[in-house]
Amino acid sequence: ARARARPRPPPGPARAPRPHLLSRILDGINRRLQDAGIEARSFGREKSLYSIYRKMLDKRLSFSQVLDVYGFRVLVADQQTCYVALGLLHGLYKPVPGKFKDYIAIPKPNGYQSLHTTLIGPHGTPFELQIRTEAMDNLAQEGIASHWLYKDSEHFGADLQQKTSTWFHSLLDLQSATDESGDFLEHVKVDLFPH
Repeated sequence: ARARARPRPPPGPARAPRPHLLSRILDGINRRLQDAGIEARSFGREKSLYSIYRKMLDKRLSFSQVLDVYGFRVLVADQQTCYVALGLLHGLYKPVPGKFKDYIAIPKPNGYQSLHTTLIGPHGTPFELQIRTEAMDNLAQEGIASHWLYKDSEHFGADLQQKTSTWFHSLLDLQSATDESGDFLEHVKVDLFPH
């Protein structure tokens, strides 16, 4: 009888120590931006096994199709710097074709703005990168209602007033296009409270 071969660990990213991989990518991002004179705050995270599992089920993906197991966010001072940072980081890590979204130029209906790209990091590990301003991040984290919290601060200006007005108009359009009041309320909840 032949002896059974022991299963071999998968090649590539699964062998890399996760905290080391996260810090290595984060260090590379920070160094590239600092070398270019860009002040930024950056964060990294590893998606939980449950989140990966849910994404695989919800979107009918295999594990190898989940490209955002690792995710990073870069916060910069202004919109123009978002694009400069994108160019610098696309020069550092190879972008995955077809995996770039410009939600700054074309915001989501709820006002969400960010640049999203998927890059290939060390050991061929794909990761998602989001680049946005502090104000964009606040909207993404807290929802459109966050604008009113900062009305008296320096962050609230004509631009945010315009976005809020646009959002209210989109609500009116949505209300007239939605037959069920429950559906309309769900849309409003998602916009106001994104989590």
